[in-house]
Amino acid sequence: MYNIEFPEKNLAIITFSIDKAEFDADLAAAKKATGDDDINKAREFAIATEAGKVLSQAVQEHNLKLATEPSLVSDVTPEGNVNVTMNVVLVPAVELPDYTGLNFEKEPITVTDEEVMQEVLRRISSTRLWKDLPADAEAKEGDQVIIDFVGEKDGVPFQGGTAQNFPLVLGSGQFIPGFEDQLLGAKVGDERTVDVSFPENYFEPSLAGAPVIFKVKINKIEEAVNPELTDEFIEQMKLDGVKTVDELRDKSREDLFALRTQEFENRLAYDILNRIAQGAKMDIPQAMIDSQVAQHLTQYENQVRQYGMSLDDFLKASGQTLEEFKAKVYPEAEQELRAALVLEAIAAKEEIKADDEDLKKEYELLSTVYNFPADQLKMILPEQAVAAQIAQRKTLDFLKEKNTKK
Repeated sequence: MYNIEFPEKNLAIITFSIDKAEFDADLAAAKKATGDDDINKAREFAIATEAGKVLSQAVQEHNLKLATEPSLVSDVTPEGNVNVTMNVVLVPAVELPDYTGLNFEKEPITVTDEEVMQEVLRRISSTRLWKDLPADAEAKEGDQVIIDFVGEKDGVPFQGGTAQNFPLVLGSGQFIPGFEDQLLGAKVGDERTVDVSFPENYFEPSLAGAPVIFKVKINKIEEAVNPELTDEFIEQMKLDGVKTVDELRDKSREDLFALRTQEFENRLAYDILNRIAQGAKMDIPQAMIDSQVAQHLTQYENQVRQYGMSLDDFLKASGQTLEEFKAKVYPEAEQELRAALVLEAIAAKEEIKADDEDLKKEYELLSTVYNFPADQLKMILPEQAVAAQIAQRKTLDFLKEKNTKK
């Protein structure tokens, strides 16, 4: 049993109690589930488990739409019972403006000859082709060697240290420091013993800083082929349906046109959606906006980490405080929420959703993209999430159809 109140717009407060006997059983189950005897962790786990059950029931019975993760507060009575309070922020109602007949215009999509040639040259220059060197040639920096190797630590092969016919470009830094240098000057058929040490910060603790040897055999040495705008080079690129310079030009023009068309269609859809969102009325809970801002911060953290920086480093370098940065992100986060809520409201009003055929096609497509069986993908990507994405796309297509001049 639980009690639910709605003290203000977009907020539900759910309260319930767990009697001592039931909670003692919950604690025992929590310790077993977590494998941890820490009473505080077990208590948190037990309360969260019971709260999840109650919340699921309340969502179903009152048709609640949660905006954020509920917050929990609990206290223990002198008798040992546990009282729990959940503060549940709800998705706001949306009052939609007119969302058809906005008469957006489609722009003509053009691709110039110069752009086509730039794309052709980009594809050629980014393609690495290799040709075999004579058997007596010595491997030099920039060459690709095809090697077999076995790594040993203290005379014993270690896991992940063995491969056959492995392609390695000398000087690429793909292997640990010192490995590639010791293959310079080798010839086809040579067998070399490479002495190296793993870096101190290597991800595998058992190998970090450890001296090892690799027994390496050179199977083949290849030299990079200089890119050329010729039919011969293009044929070696082994592109599907492309064997000549003219065919590569045609394919590049076709791909550029398709890419530019898709970019325009995406931009058009979101321009229409944002126009509608500007006229919509809704009271977005502060907690929703704060959560969206936090997601932006996490994205920025991940981005700057790729450059060896922390978010604090980035903020110092850009001369701003965290609060100033949040203030800049805030309007974008709010606009994203407005657009998402409007899109969901239009889908609901127009009864736009994914049917069984949509889901089947989507899982087949994802299976091809990720090279993973469709049936197994369903265990990783729940149907509810995939259906929501399909519904969003279908709603955006609906908006383009209803708001674009013919």
